[in-house]
Amino acid sequence: MNVGLVVEGPTDEAAYRILVQRIRDNVGELQARPCGGKSRLKNGFVGYLKEFQRNNAWQIDVAFVIRDSDCHPPQQIEQQLLDVLNGSGFEPDFRVEFFATPCTLESWLISDIGAIRTVAATRGAKPEADLQHLLIAPQYTVDDDDAFNRVLSQLGLPATPPVYGEIAAAADFTLINHRCVYFREFCRRVGLH
Repeated sequence: MNVGLVVEGPTDEAAYRILVQRIRDNVGELQARPCGGKSRLKNGFVGYLKEFQRNNAWQIDVAFVIRDSDCHPPQQIEQQLLDVLNGSGFEPDFRVEFFATPCTLESWLISDIGAIRTVAATRGAKPEADLQHLLIAPQYTVDDDDAFNRVLSQLGLPATPPVYGEIAAAADFTLINHRCVYFREFCRRVGLH
């Protein structure tokens, strides 16, 4: 299965590329397009979908358009993106799925501190740094992005696309599901044939 991926930025591209490949073991080609933010994604994703369709060599079967919800109801944002697509008049010949991650991608990645520590250890950073004073809520919150960046900083990790990808590769899906039930829906829809 060949996949098109439209996301907000480079760190999203790195993590979602890995997450999609972990959920679907039959991903062949994966074309990813980071947009440079939410507004650019909203205004530009249709152009990327057209690019996916125009290039016959890619033979895209499904495209995922993914952005953070910033803790707003994901269904409203997904509907807005669908409305933009419908309003464009473009009808892709492949399935398109819209996702608004509650609250942010970092909400999912911070769900498994052990995975972040593992990445720190493999990179020669500070995996044993004390994170006791950092409060990480049992459910996703608007503060997850800041908390994630504080964890990375405390463990000596840069907030770069490779680090995001490595954390996504190491993260335990059960822990993410427990903290953010919408992740189950993401896995279900990504895994549809």
